[in-house]
Amino acid sequence: MFLATLVVPLLLTSCSKDDEEVEVTETCYISQFTLGSLKRSMYTKTKAGMDSIYTTTFAGTYFPMTIDQRALTIENLDSMPVRTRLDKVLTNVTFTGLLYWRPADLTNVEDTTWQTYSNTDSLDMTKPLHFRVISSSGLSGRTYTVKLNVHQQRGDSTTWHNLGAVEAMSQVKERKLLLYSEWMYIIGRKADGSMTCVRRLEKLTDDWTSLSVTGAEGGLPNTIQMKNDTLFMSTTDGRVLTSTDITNWTESNLPKIPGLTLVGASEDYIYALCNQKLYRGNDTTWTEEPLDDSNENLPTEELNSTLRFLPDGSRILMLIGSRKPTDTAATVWSKRWAQDEETTETWMYYSPNEANKYPCPMLKSLCIEYYDGGLQALGGESRDGRYAAMDSIFHSSDYGVAWKTYEGNDMPVDDELRMQAQGATYFSTTIDRNNYLWVLMDDKLWRGRINRLGFLRSDK
Repeated sequence: MFLATLVVPLLLTSCSKDDEEVEVTETCYISQFTLGSLKRSMYTKTKAGMDSIYTTTFAGTYFPMTIDQRALTIENLDSMPVRTRLDKVLTNVTFTGLLYWRPADLTNVEDTTWQTYSNTDSLDMTKPLHFRVISSSGLSGRTYTVKLNVHQQRGDSTTWHNLGAVEAMSQVKERKLLLYSEWMYIIGRKADGSMTCVRRLEKLTDDWTSLSVTGAEGGLPNTIQMKNDTLFMSTTDGRVLTSTDITNWTESNLPKIPGLTLVGASEDYIYALCNQKLYRGNDTTWTEEPLDDSNENLPTEELNSTLRFLPDGSRILMLIGSRKPTDTAATVWSKRWAQDEETTETWMYYSPNEANKYPCPMLKSLCIEYYDGGLQALGGESRDGRYAAMDSIFHSSDYGVAWKTYEGNDMPVDDELRMQAQGATYFSTTIDRNNYLWVLMDDKLWRGRINRLGFLRSDK
């Protein structure tokens, strides 16, 4: 009955002014749906410190609408900015047939009436709409559900969560936080040298479970490296231990070298420092690595490394730390190689340069992570006293040359987080699969994420 009612006007005017016949077909579909100019409410403060609201506009074409002809849905997969106004939206729809619309949620009697679509009418799209396209014969029809997605958080800000104290690790001397096999682990060394470990899932509602650790006597948790799915850890006497579950450790076949400290890993090798030399290790042997500068510039403490896979298929391994206790800027080395060239490439030293006004500050218990398309540096108080513990998070987008605090408000440190960081001795960080940065300060745990790194995008 509905189709017949809608098609009556068409049948009554089935001839044109020139008495040409109008083709009557069963075809009916929407082939394109675009948005016009959209408004966004913005908040700021006046010079007098008063809150102020103003409106900006942006082109809706920046957020393409995806049409699913099977599910009969139309929506933008890339969400629009927070506070986008959807109460008056202009649309441009390409369709075959006759087009009508009404709210998808028929809570009011007046909403049940279908309205003829016009691209000059603004629509209230704060809630989903139904778009009904009818064939010219009146015998076929399709109903699409159209909705607009808008972010509920500012993309250029960070949401932090205080996960509380990990009581089981309160008496641990050293701690390492890492994501392994879908679990978040904290493994630490007690004052008597024995190891302890707790784990939990990433979700906020989960709690910690204590695990026993075997075979890790003398292990140094802050040296743990991961090569593929295997863990390696050096010991106080220069041995290398290995594990595939983080709780059961066995001694590897690599030679024992007093003073050896693991500092990094690639897909095929692990790397270690010893007596101001850098070594590459396989299953049974150590090989000294070539350097492009004096080995006296190799870091000896606050050691960090990250392995990145570059768009051209090559790899880059970064080694960052401190050469001596008086250094106020971190020392940076890197090794980059293409396929099958890892054993022949030379490590490059980032020599201090007066032209570089933004070296990585040497922070106590320095932590380096690859995050938000670059390197992150965070930790305790800076050695020169310029920065308090967790005062800022430093970011390098050029592989360790220049380090700057985030411009604007992309990743500000939560005030309570900064307060808890004061006086902490051990810092440890990791990144989970959902782009959250986890920060452990002694036994206090936080996690934070730049909001835009959690947004669903159509290209992922």
